[in-house]
Amino acid sequence: MKRMIESDDRKPSVFTRKSISLFIVLFGIVLRLAQYLYNRSLTEGEAALALNIVERSYGQLLKPLDYVQAAPVGFLILQKFISSIFGTNEYALRLSPLIAGVCALLLFYIVAKKIIDKQAFIIGLILFVAGDHLIYFASEVKQYSSDVMIALLLIWLAILVFKKKFDIRYVLLFGFIGGLCLWFSHPALFVLGASFITMFIYILYKKLYDKIIGLLISAVLSLSSFIINYLVILNDLSQSQNLVTFWQKSFMPLPPTSLADLKWFGYVFLRTFKFPVGLSTYELFFAVLAFFWGLFYLLKYKKTYLMLVILPVCLTLLASGLQKYPFEGRLLLFLAPLMILIIAQGMSDIRSRLKKRSNTLGLALVFILLVQPVLMAGYHLFYPRAPEELRTTLDYVDANWQEDDMIYVYYASFNAFLYYQNRYDFKERYVQGIEARSDWSRYYYDIQKLKGNNRVWFVFSHIAMSYGVDEKRLFESYLDLSGEKIDSFGAPGSGAYLYDMTAD
Repeated sequence: MKRMIESDDRKPSVFTRKSISLFIVLFGIVLRLAQYLYNRSLTEGEAALALNIVERSYGQLLKPLDYVQAAPVGFLILQKFISSIFGTNEYALRLSPLIAGVCALLLFYIVAKKIIDKQAFIIGLILFVAGDHLIYFASEVKQYSSDVMIALLLIWLAILVFKKKFDIRYVLLFGFIGGLCLWFSHPALFVLGASFITMFIYILYKKLYDKIIGLLISAVLSLSSFIINYLVILNDLSQSQNLVTFWQKSFMPLPPTSLADLKWFGYVFLRTFKFPVGLSTYELFFAVLAFFWGLFYLLKYKKTYLMLVILPVCLTLLASGLQKYPFEGRLLLFLAPLMILIIAQGMSDIRSRLKKRSNTLGLALVFILLVQPVLMAGYHLFYPRAPEELRTTLDYVDANWQEDDMIYVYYASFNAFLYYQNRYDFKERYVQGIEARSDWSRYYYDIQKLKGNNRVWFVFSHIAMSYGVDEKRLFESYLDLSGEKIDSFGAPGSGAYLYDMTAD
């Protein structure tokens, strides 16, 4: 009796699995808001897309973009609409990616609960919430955050189709929304295609032949949307030689014909754990182990869900081999939640098996997997990412500007400079530097053209350092030979030097 009374007097704990998971999601929203509210400068890549959005009309957004850019037309129109209401400032241009990032959190919460077990769910949720690239791209003027949201939306809808036993309403809804998503996300095609393939295989395997007609109608809806999109937009995009050249190293060798080609697969596989998933080399071994373990676990117990999350990877690789979609970093961000699901399930099962022998060891493996992403996310909560602070540099130049000053803009900073120049009174007193990565001596001769000017600001951001030299330092050495330094200023990923170019 005494035990029964004690049991009745106990209050329910606030630290339930549900409350903990909701707190994790809330923390994820805080992490994304903190990065957004920091309002860092636009990077060179962001600025290039922003210029297309700002300078073009709605109709012109249907044509191939300038500045070697590509983005889904639906995303571009949405960005144009938001900027027409809230302005063309950084906050307005990043509002849509932020909303997509927050929605992706909620969708991952829903999808993960359906696909992986309860213990894996917490692990996966932490990895997704703390994912460095997932946080960063939720406040970048690009479509990658939307890609993640749409990928999770399509998988959730596909799961609903299975749960509702191919009810015609859900099947048609999937086809309609899937077709619409193709206008807002390029890689949505891979997730949508993977979902339809999984559904058809499931129907044929289960001999649900009466469901085929409805699924065919749904597929035709999506296919019709894709064909129209291809004829209007994607055909020109796929034939852009500039884009193909730019991404050439990111295409899968098909077929592989050398040892170097085979090495590409191993290198790219390991690289995806860092970018887009967001893990580091410290936990790479355990992440890879958990990934393969998760694959075998899902293959044994949840084959249908495994196909939903692994087939998009396969289709993306195939498109890469056909040189239609680069298998590279940010373009693969939509695969991050799918890989996280597999990793989380694998680590959960490993811990469950180790628990019988050593619970401490199992917890230690989970800790090793999670500690670096969580600590990094916590660090950036107080010190947000700021890769290219050109705006801060231009603020300094503007504060110290004199009437006859000139600006030399480093070639890789020019798009960002064009975006920001209207905020300052620089007028037309600037020149664009040349790109001479194949012959660095040409930078020296380019600088010499400014000899005779009293004050010239040399402005840098998006600095090339992957071709054997830090070009900013190279420029500084040439400048010291060409003039006398008056002032200098540095900001994260950016800086400026003021030189008197009349000096001998």
